[in-house]
Amino acid sequence: MNATPDRPELDQLSADLAGLLGRIGLDPAGEWPVGRDRIDVRFAAAAARHPGRVAAQDAEEKATYLELEWAADDIARRLSGRTGPGAAVAVRAQRSCMASSAVVGALRTGAAVLPLEPGHNAGLQEFLMRDAGAEMVVSDSGLLRDEIPVAKAGRFVIAMRPEVAMHREIPPHTAFLALPSGGDPGRAVAVRPVSHLDVLSWVDGCVPMLETGPDDVWSYFHSMSLDLGMREMWGPLLTGGRAVVVDRETASDAHAFTRLLAEREVTVVTQLPSAFARLTSAARGSSLPALRHVLLADEQVDPEVLAAWRATGIAPQAVVRDVTGSPTVL
Repeated sequence: MNATPDRPELDQLSADLAGLLGRIGLDPAGEWPVGRDRIDVRFAAAAARHPGRVAAQDAEEKATYLELEWAADDIARRLSGRTGPGAAVAVRAQRSCMASSAVVGALRTGAAVLPLEPGHNAGLQEFLMRDAGAEMVVSDSGLLRDEIPVAKAGRFVIAMRPEVAMHREIPPHTAFLALPSGGDPGRAVAVRPVSHLDVLSWVDGCVPMLETGPDDVWSYFHSMSLDLGMREMWGPLLTGGRAVVVDRETASDAHAFTRLLAEREVTVVTQLPSAFARLTSAARGSSLPALRHVLLADEQVDPEVLAAWRATGIAPQAVVRDVTGSPTVL
């Protein structure tokens, strides 16, 4: 069902998308609107420019930009009147090619997104939702007790939570309530607000420096519930590139991850330095000729690992950068 540039219905679907963009104040063929500081508006612009291109790919299926935009709009309509600015929507999504559509749909209501990893235990998820004051849930991974389904949008169920005792005051312009990348996300009990500008500044700083665009393929490695995962997701999806979704099993097996990078001809990888060390060890004897950029973040980089990476010649064209603060070549 993927839309492709040679399918006749694409013109009509693109016209529908252009109408949607007009309603949110964006001319897809013109300059950025006042809403350019929002992730959902920027994604809509990318979808308008690259409707038939594959936006995301997992182990089983692919989704085009137009398909993701279509799904996001459906989710936003189902949430309309049930949430909005100042509120939080919990998104419990599997690592799939459609996960970003749930995020964009929730953001389009003006609410902040609380991403939940389906593998986290129910107690942790409920704690995080209470702490965030989330009254609505978008899930493709089942519902927890007391969550009441009220609508369906594709593979996602929209559910209400019981009235929450704590109503957290969410700062304006918050996009996500994310767990920090350091430590064990399964044990973390606090989230921090990540603004639209936090994410867009990272993208706008990295993309020109890397000279990446629609022809690039980025691995989407980290959990959506982590702040690093939320930055990583939008590098490809706001520039017309392709996100290769790494499932949990592959992410935990450096040899399998190496094979995935080679098979999908990934050009941009984001890693914690500790994970990069495991990748360096596992990739010995492998070749990743398509890889152009390795982005390291949020931990101290071990010079010995860098030396080992270069010595093995795994990815001769790849430039390794620390993008934690001001990006620097290592």
